[in-house]
Amino acid sequence: MPRTIVEEARIYVAPTGNRRAIVLELVTAEGTRGIGEAGVAYGLGGEAAAAMIRSMVEHHVIGRDPSAITAIWSDIYDRSFWTRNGGAISFAALSAVEQALWDIKGRRLGVPVYELMGGRVWDKLPVYANGWWIGCDTPDEYARAAAATVSRGYRGLKLYPLGLADPVTVVRHPVRRQVETQVLFLAADRVAAIREAVGPEVDIMLDLGGGLTTDQVIRLCKRLEPFDVLFIEEPVDPSSMEALAKVAANTSIPLAAGERAYGRSGCQRLLDSGAIDILQPDVCNTGGLLEARMMAAMAESRNARVAPHNYGSALATAVAVQLAATTPNFMVLEHFPDFDREPGYQPVLECPLEHTVEAGFMPVPEGAGLGVELHSASLAPHLYADCRA
Repeated sequence: MPRTIVEEARIYVAPTGNRRAIVLELVTAEGTRGIGEAGVAYGLGGEAAAAMIRSMVEHHVIGRDPSAITAIWSDIYDRSFWTRNGGAISFAALSAVEQALWDIKGRRLGVPVYELMGGRVWDKLPVYANGWWIGCDTPDEYARAAAATVSRGYRGLKLYPLGLADPVTVVRHPVRRQVETQVLFLAADRVAAIREAVGPEVDIMLDLGGGLTTDQVIRLCKRLEPFDVLFIEEPVDPSSMEALAKVAANTSIPLAAGERAYGRSGCQRLLDSGAIDILQPDVCNTGGLLEARMMAAMAESRNARVAPHNYGSALATAVAVQLAATTPNFMVLEHFPDFDREPGYQPVLECPLEHTVEAGFMPVPEGAGLGVELHSASLAPHLYADCRA
């Protein structure tokens, strides 16, 4: 493969429905393009991640051979200071850079990224539905929405059982790590109604967002155990391994976590707790595809499965698919079937993989690189920075 260099980097910060897309597009001297997404699609920090991407590409990417992915990753990690033991902003930015480099390499070689990471294990991926619950409040409303989603072919549903409607954030999580007792009862009633509506063969997954104290989580888990919950995601604050272990010791429901575990070091602390059965790396904030693949291997060595966290734009889904396809201990992928119906939605990709889902499965694409193309016209008004050699 002839040598080339990265000549240009475009960074976009684009609102798209209930999330925002922080997208990096690298362009080589020969005109090959590679894309990646920083996983700060919600909460605060979107422009901070974009600024971090800009610094990384200006100092360590532009003017270099894009095929040297590990060398570039290591230089950014070693020389950026805040990447060592870093958090969401630095690792999300690093993820976008790394993904774009893999995309370039795959496109230049004419193969999917997963072929460069050992080849695919799966031809199609089971997905579970999220976001189907938006607008629901009462247990009956949740039950009707769940049944309607299952009728579309989905065999797995995730929800935020403690969530309350919020006009700004769509769903409001608990604050100050506690809720009133009646909210715990409401959460359990919602899950009970869903289980009755969908029957025993549909998987139900619950995300608590790390919002409750340990005692309240354990109390809630006791009320949820009769409903055969597949897993509870982020039951406690992700910074407390001790609290996570205590919850695990007091419930029969499997626990899942990892969307806020940054890099292999963060993953190691989480797995060493012995508290989780399912690891949930978000390939858009773990440090990139190769880092997420190493995290999956670490989980496999501890007999745990991997269910990638995926709450970004359609580009984030395309990246997560590359990881899942090559992961032997892959379990299921998060999916928002109605992402393009959200208020303020605008496309990030030309042909989102979400539209290929049939009967609860997403086919693994065979296109070169990440196998997807940016919707350039939609993103153009949201250009944050254009960096050139």
